[in-house]
Amino acid sequence: MEPTEYINRDVIDLRDLVQTIKKSKKLIYMITGAITLLAILYAFVLAKPLYEVKAMIEVGKIAAGTKEETPLDNLADFKQKFEYLHGIHSKKKRAYPRVKVMTIPKKSKSIFALIVESRDNESAITFIEKITHQIENDYAKKIESYIHTQKELILLTESDINVNKQNLHNIDATLKNYNEKILTITKEDAALAGLYTIQISQNQLQAQTLQSRISTLKTKVFNLKLSIEPLRITKTHIVGNVEILDKPIKPKKALIVIVAFITGLMLSIFVVFFLAFLKGLKEEE
Repeated sequence: MEPTEYINRDVIDLRDLVQTIKKSKKLIYMITGAITLLAILYAFVLAKPLYEVKAMIEVGKIAAGTKEETPLDNLADFKQKFEYLHGIHSKKKRAYPRVKVMTIPKKSKSIFALIVESRDNESAITFIEKITHQIENDYAKKIESYIHTQKELILLTESDINVNKQNLHNIDATLKNYNEKILTITKEDAALAGLYTIQISQNQLQAQTLQSRISTLKTKVFNLKLSIEPLRITKTHIVGNVEILDKPIKPKKALIVIVAFITGLMLSIFVVFFLAFLKGLKEEE
């Protein structure tokens, strides 16, 4: 058989395929149209819209004295607990609204990003606010414990200040006594005067040490009181505004219709060829 015969057969086969499609174009239209209509019905009527809301949340922090603010929890540990409680990686079906993903921005120590899925934006925002409030309540006891500890330290430090003030008062009285004695000492008691002078010098040194310690303790009390001021304790809160999308992320109506149309067209052509194949078998029999 010559090569031209193969070419002729290929051309004839291709023409047969085109003719088969033309003869069955009504069936192709029906199948493609039916599948496309079903997709339109699903996308615009049956499919429930799914919205996505994003927010940045900052975990509560404490600024102890003049130190930098310290988060109430380690974010890496917090992330593990949060994902477990909300079943983010669970394969079980979760009701809406639900947390889709929780991420920690690079180098962040107290802020994490949250994406919530819901059937409407309002319920998603309410859910985020509920999560924020819950985190704040979870760390409320930790803040109370911190404030209680700081107050106890303030009381102990103030007590220490009072003890040092009493010691300073006693030293001042001793110095006054020595100074009075030196004034009454005669020239013949020069040795005794020298002894009083040494005692005065030692007591003055002790007085300076006590004054320095009292000053340090007062600074400590100031910083402790400053650490429990409301402005030094940051509660868990939403950073900025919640990001809302006007349109749902699902269903993607246009994509569903296009995919359904292409799928219906391919399926209808397959059905046409399959029916033609069966018809050919019957004719051969």
